[in-house]
Amino acid sequence: MGKVEAKKAEKEFVKRRNLRRDRRGALEGLPLYMVILVVIAAVAMVILLNWTKSVQHTDLKRIVVEPDTIDDGEKTSVTIRAYDTKGNPLEGVTIILDGCGVSKVGKTSSTGKYTTSITPDLAGESYGTIDVTAKYTGTTLVELHDEIIVS
Repeated sequence: MGKVEAKKAEKEFVKRRNLRRDRRGALEGLPLYMVILVVIAAVAMVILLNWTKSVQHTDLKRIVVEPDTIDDGEKTSVTIRAYDTKGNPLEGVTIILDGCGVSKVGKTSSTGKYTTSITPDLAGESYGTIDVTAKYTGTTLVELHDEIIVS
C-alpha cells in the first residue's frame, strides 16, 4: 500500500470515527432521518388502519316477515323487510317465497321492503309453511331463512 493510499484510508477511518461520536441529530445512536422515517411510518400505519375500519362492507343481518301466520285460500299481502349490520334498511336483497302452492321471487326496494300478494293452497292438509329465504352478497353471500305458517 502506498503513502497516498494509506493517507486516504486514514482519513476515511477518522471520518467514520467522527460520525460515530457525533450525537447531533441522533436518538440512541440512530441518525435523525431514521427517526423521522420511523415516526412517519407509524403515523401512516395508524391512518391506514383507521381508514380500513371505516370502509366496512354492508351485509344482510336480519329479516322481518309480516304477517307470520296466514289462512289457507285467502289472498294476503306479505311484507318482508331486510336490514343491514347497522340496522338500516337494505336494498337489493333477493327474497324467495316457496311452499303451499306459492312460488315467488323478488328484490327489496330502496326502503328495504318487498311486498307481494299470495294465496296459499294447503291441498287438503291441515297446516303448512311457506319458506322465506333472503339472499344478499356484501362481503360474502349471506342467506337468512324464516317461514310463514299457513293454517
